[in-house]
Amino acid sequence: MNQNQTGPSSRAGPKGSTQEQGQVARPIDRLDLAAAIVIGLIFAIVKALALSMPKWGAGPASSTLPCVLCVGYIIYRGRKDPEKLDEWGITTPMTRGAVAAILVMMLLAAGALGAVGHALSGTLSFAPSYVFRAISYVVAAFPQQFFLCSVGLVSLAKLPFFRGLWRLPLVLGLLFGLAHFWSPVRISGSAFPVQSLITMPMGFLCAHYFLRYRTILPLTAAHAVVFVLFMSWVERHL
Repeated sequence: MNQNQTGPSSRAGPKGSTQEQGQVARPIDRLDLAAAIVIGLIFAIVKALALSMPKWGAGPASSTLPCVLCVGYIIYRGRKDPEKLDEWGITTPMTRGAVAAILVMMLLAAGALGAVGHALSGTLSFAPSYVFRAISYVVAAFPQQFFLCSVGLVSLAKLPFFRGLWRLPLVLGLLFGLAHFWSPVRISGSAFPVQSLITMPMGFLCAHYFLRYRTILPLTAAHAVVFVLFMSWVERHL
């Protein structure tokens, strides 16, 4: 009887220790965090120059340079450790659920922006140039999604405090909104940036989507589309 009672516990012990070993074997990647900090600082400097000294013509570089550095880092790490590409959500296969979910997110965002835009201007237009602007904005959207989800979300998700599908997206949404406080357009009668108002919920949804489907390519496309609609339908009327 004693042997029967001790058998399950002895089998449970190695299982638990294996889970702990699995967690220890996947520590936070310090090189990812270092790359995010360095590229983020470079982006902030170039962006500040573009806003404060427009005659320098640094505006396009504020999007292009971070993207080039981001892609270069991905290639460098991906060649040495191909498994990182899946961890980052770059080579992860897209499921039907992932496609359906991103389409629903885009439709909901477009509907909300359209309603606000119509309330502000009384009209709602769509020009073919929106498509080309969204395609060109991918250069800016991709590094944002990479460092928000592939680096920030993946790193924080390894901490016990952030386990689950709600706590971490809330934190990431708040951080994404705070990162857009540089936006010069403010809510009328306040010091709160309009872009922060939309990027906080979008950051939450993007984080929740990434935790569920582990892919950033659809998020990059959605980011570009929603940004162009926001700029065209909402921000330019404020």
